[in-house]
This record gives sequence, structure tokens and C-alpha cells, in this order.
Amino acid sequence: MTGKWSKPISVAEMYGDWDYDAAVDLLSRSLDPRPSLSILDTLGSVGVGPEDTVLDIGGRDGRYSLMMAQRFGCRVMSVDPVDANVEDGLRAVAEHEHGHLVGIRPGTIEQIPAETDSIDVVFSRDMLGHVEDLDAGLAECARVLVPGGAMLVYDVFATDLMEPLEAERLYADLALVPERMSVSGFEDAVGRAGFGIESLDVIGSEWYEASQDDGSAPNYTLQVSRLRRAKAQMLQELGEGPYRVMYSNALWSIYIMIGKLECRLYVLRSGSV
Repeated sequence: MTGKWSKPISVAEMYGDWDYDAAVDLLSRSLDPRPSLSILDTLGSVGVGPEDTVLDIGGRDGRYSLMMAQRFGCRVMSVDPVDANVEDGLRAVAEHEHGHLVGIRPGTIEQIPAETDSIDVVFSRDMLGHVEDLDAGLAECARVLVPGGAMLVYDVFATDLMEPLEAERLYADLALVPERMSVSGFEDAVGRAGFGIESLDVIGSEWYEASQDDGSAPNYTLQVSRLRRAKAQMLQELGEGPYRVMYSNALWSIYIMIGKLECRLYVLRSGSV
């Protein structure tokens, strides 16, 4: 996991004259990682304000749409293909003080329910992995954006540490399109859609590290251990589908933290190719 070294560690080196306790102490110190909500700082850097309309594509329950409306005073259209997400979003908007700024719509990235040149910024957070036809989806984003508009894309990609069998199992259990896990495949599709890459922030494992530091995320390794050790019981209580999703979601998080998966945040600009 640390790269290819020139020679193996010997037993003498492993148990040799070095301070194990000091090393443990070093690893106990926080590196002050950015939290996941720093994505809103990146969104702010493209100049979103009260006069703008943001498309939250794959917006799920509208959580980020409402945060954008609250922080920037912008109008937000949240579009999601899953009926349960749309229903949850409608409830959340109805109860939120900034809900009047957010519209919840059913739809897909391949057929966005918005007029041409009507969106100032497209916000895409961790959803492109589910998209079968990425070329069609990005072309639709380019269509609805105003000329020179920005698209913010956060997604997770496989690294060369990901083993083929691991990938096959993980992608199947999380409804992921294998081709979407390639950085080069994504960046090629970006160019074909007429976008240019304005900036790239390789988040890596930083946001997940932050959630472990502040205690807002569960112990994913413990989750995997329990799901494996009590598999029969968990399957009976959860059912096969939820079991597979919970197991692979925990693995997904672990794989990000150990470098088999890499989180990336792109700012794309339409018409700049």
C-alpha cells in the first residue's frame, strides 16, 4: 500500500531499535483535513450568488441544494431519478426556511428538465458513477448551462491499487458502471462534451479522514467485521440487497482511506475547449 520498496523489511529491522510508541503517537495526531462541506467553498470560488440558478444533478433528498440556497441565496433545481429521493426532497424543502429557493424535480442527467442556457452552475456530487451514457449526460449539462457556465464535479475513481476481483464485486453491489471509475475515461468525455478542466483538487482520502477525526462517520472496519461475522443473521434481518449495499458501502469508505479509490473535485467550464 505504500508503493514498491527496493527490498523487504528484515525481522531485525521490524523489531529493531526504533520507538514504536513514538510512531503510534505520531499517527494519533490530526493532519487537520478539510471536511466534505469544503465543497461549498469551491462552489463559492466560481462566483455563485443570489442572481444565479444552480442545477443539483442527482440531488438525492435536496440536502446540498438547501445548503447552497442558504449559503449563497441562489435558486437551486434539484433533479433526481429515484422517486423516494424526490419525495424526501419535497418534504425537506417544505420544512426549510430557504425551501422557497429550491425546486425538486424528477429527471435524469441524460434528460434534464430545464431550458437551454438556463443554468449558471451545474453541481454534481458523487453521482456520475451510476450514469450509463456519460457522453449524453455531459452534453445535456452543456446544453442547459449558460455560455461559459461552470460545472462542479465531485466523484470517486479507481486507482492502480484496486484489484480486478475487488472492483467487480464492489461495482456490482453499488450499481456502478465500471467505465465510470476511470479518470482518463472521465476526462476524455469532458473534452468530447465541450468542457475544459478549469481546476482539479485531488481530495484523496482527506474528507473521509476528517469525518473520522470529528467522529461524524462510523467505524467502517468494524461494520465490515460485523457484517462478515454475523452474515447469516444480518442477511435475515436486512435482506440480500440492503446487506450487499451496507457491506460494499463500508468497503468503499475503507478503500478510499487506503488509496484503492481516489476522490477528485473538478471545476469544468463550458465552451472552453
